[in-house]
Amino acid sequence: MKIAIIAPVMRKISNNNLYGGIERIILSLVIGVADAGHKVTLYAPFGTDLIHENLEICLTTNQDVTGMPDLIKKAEDSLFQRMIAEQERFDIIHTHIEPIIARLGDGNYFNNIKKPVIVTMHNQTHLLDNINYYESHKELHNLNFVFISKDQSNPLSFLPNKTVIYNGINIDDLTFNATPNLGQLAFLGRITPEKGIAQAIEIAKKANKKLIIGAAIDSTEQDYYDEEIKPQIDGKNIIYLGEVSNAVKNDILRTSEALLFPAKWHEPFGLVLVEAMATGTPVIASAIGSVPEIIQDGKTGFIISDLDNSDSYVKKINIINTIDRKYCRQVVEKNFTESVMVANYLKYYDSHLP
Repeated sequence: MKIAIIAPVMRKISNNNLYGGIERIILSLVIGVADAGHKVTLYAPFGTDLIHENLEICLTTNQDVTGMPDLIKKAEDSLFQRMIAEQERFDIIHTHIEPIIARLGDGNYFNNIKKPVIVTMHNQTHLLDNINYYESHKELHNLNFVFISKDQSNPLSFLPNKTVIYNGINIDDLTFNATPNLGQLAFLGRITPEKGIAQAIEIAKKANKKLIIGAAIDSTEQDYYDEEIKPQIDGKNIIYLGEVSNAVKNDILRTSEALLFPAKWHEPFGLVLVEAMATGTPVIASAIGSVPEIIQDGKTGFIISDLDNSDSYVKKINIINTIDRKYCRQVVEKNFTESVMVANYLKYYDSHLP
């Protein structure tokens, strides 16, 4: 097959990225599909530096456009125009830019692509404006939508051509550990209210546990961090390491008794959930979004229904040693590796060839 994979225009696709869930999934998919012998053309932004004999990279920007809305829009328009012009090169076009971004006046750039188009939806769908857009634009119903969890697909259940393919991780990057450091918990993600960082700190304090935080701060959340989170970081019991590398993330997860995930929003997937489980570390998470699809309550962690009740989390921390850490790893090996994900995408590609 000849496959075009379209990445968002803001973050490079690179082995050296510290953060970026979408970019890491694209990286795994591109290399996995190329390893399977298919010809892949990756449309990706400045700084993308992957090398493979079956891979061609087409840069869509000549500079980093992160945080520059005008340049982002210009790059997206240029990318879609280019894709329309070059579509005959490919058997399948797989975009990781959602159609709501590809608006062209009252229409959509994807209306001008005649090749089979597969859209992976990475972002939150529980937004009324987004639901109304996809419901009213019936012409987009000809596209093939991949959701990364059932919860993410639910608000757009009216789309006729859809499936669920769970994200997968490179499990070789994550080291199993049967004996964590007693008294240590982890929080990984972004410093933002909906991720539940403030509650994670509260839970750790109530449980009398050390909390290791590895998290990026978006510029839009700097004030939140400075005012609400930073005053609670003492460097002894609440430790903030900033944005961490894959190696440091692995070390934090594998040495912790549990990962805290007190999210307040419909997380479409949550890579950190399976990353923790891959190291043997169970997850204590709120019952929202994709969590019930990933975590087996009582087997790979605990799911908390009373989202705002920190005492409920503390009770589960106190019995976290009842979780079989080996079983956590086995669940990931069976369901959430990049090889499983790539195989599912290849099967889906095959089913949509003309």
